[in-house]
Amino acid sequence: MKKLIIILLTLSISGLSFVYGQMAVGYNTDGNTLLLSTSPLKTLWGEFRINTKAYNQASWTYSDRGITQLYLSARVFNAQNVIFYAGGGLGANLLSEDKDKWLSINIPAGIRIQPFTKYPGLLIIGEYNPMFVVEEDVPIIHSVSAGLRILLIKGE
Repeated sequence: MKKLIIILLTLSISGLSFVYGQMAVGYNTDGNTLLLSTSPLKTLWGEFRINTKAYNQASWTYSDRGITQLYLSARVFNAQNVIFYAGGGLGANLLSEDKDKWLSINIPAGIRIQPFTKYPGLLIIGEYNPMFVVEEDVPIIHSVSAGLRILLIKGE
């Protein structure tokens, strides 16, 4: 069942790439989070994320590895090679070894920089992403990350 969910989410994000023409892969430091997204250079983009270890800022049992997350983000403000963005999404510990399953509402906000004109497909990210778990008396997972995005440019 877990493999089926991952395959369906990956195919959904891949299907969106035909609309936007590009995809990106990335990495965030907190939680060793891996991601697949439509082009983050567009005004609006989607991302699928999964963490491979517990988040650093959460010392409680709900910060597990295997939290799958789906986001929709938008550019809020940009200046030359710097873009500020915000978004919203859902997370669930679908691939976690924990028996208790839960859902979170996530609100990422960050800054994205294109530092090298020679490599326009390389993006450096700084992001704060609070994850509000929908359960009683559960604190917020505060995820603060640095990260990279690499655009996979579709052939013309």
